[in-house]
Amino acid sequence: MATRRAANDSLRILLSTADWTYEALARNVNALGAENGLSLCYDRTSVAHWLAGSVPRPRTRELIAEAFTRRLRRPVALTELVWGIPLPTC
Repeated sequence: MATRRAANDSLRILLSTADWTYEALARNVNALGAENGLSLCYDRTSVAHWLAGSVPRPRTRELIAEAFTRRLRRPVALTELVWGIPLPTC
């Protein structure tokens, strides 16, 4: 049975709340990666994929949560990001 990923509405809400563009989120994740010794090259298309249901690597998910934590000045847990649960297709 084929599966499709659910759109990540939680991430979309966080983007809106943070008043960030896709590019701004990608830029902040890349900067946090650099702070942690990682060379990342995410861009607006990466964010679009995440919104469509793609699940980034575990370390990237942590950086995304940290980026929102800093921007919103409140803790953003990984569970708040609700990463892609595959849904069965009919």
